[in-house]
Amino acid sequence: MSAPVVHHAIDVAASPESCWKVLADLGSWTRWFPRARYAAVLGGQSDPWRVGGRFEILFDFGISVSVKPEVREIDPAKRVRWVGRGWGIEGDHAYTFEPHAPGLTRVTSHEEFSGMGSRLITRRIFDLLDVEVHRSLERFKALVEAR
Repeated sequence: MSAPVVHHAIDVAASPESCWKVLADLGSWTRWFPRARYAAVLGGQSDPWRVGGRFEILFDFGISVSVKPEVREIDPAKRVRWVGRGWGIEGDHAYTFEPHAPGLTRVTSHEEFSGMGSRLITRRIFDLLDVEVHRSLERFKALVEAR
C-alpha cells in the first residue's frame, strides 16, 4: 500500500466564515470528531491559528493517542494546514473552505501520512480512519448548519 491519503469533501449550507468559526473553536472538536476526546491550545498561547501555532488533540482509537500539530499555513476561512507527528507517523492535514454555490461552502479535509510508522497502517486501519473522517465531516456540517 502506498502512503495513505484520506480525502473527503462536503457541501455546507453556510459561509466559509461560519465554517471556519466552528473549525477554529477547538472546544467544538469533540462534538464533530468524536474520536477526539480533547483539543486545546498548547503552551499558554491564546490562539493557535497562526503559522507556528500549536495545539493538542487527544484521540481515542481504542488506545489514547496524543498529537501536537504545528500550523504551517493559514488563511482564515479559506485554508489551514498543520503537521503532527506521533508513533513514527507524520500527518500533513489541510482543511479548505471554498464557496461552491450560492449559500454553500465546500469543506475539504485532506491528510497525507508519511514516515516509517505509516507503513504499519494496514488496509483495515486505513478504512476505519477513512470512514471516521467522512462521518466527522457529516457531523461538522450538521453543527455548522445548526448555528
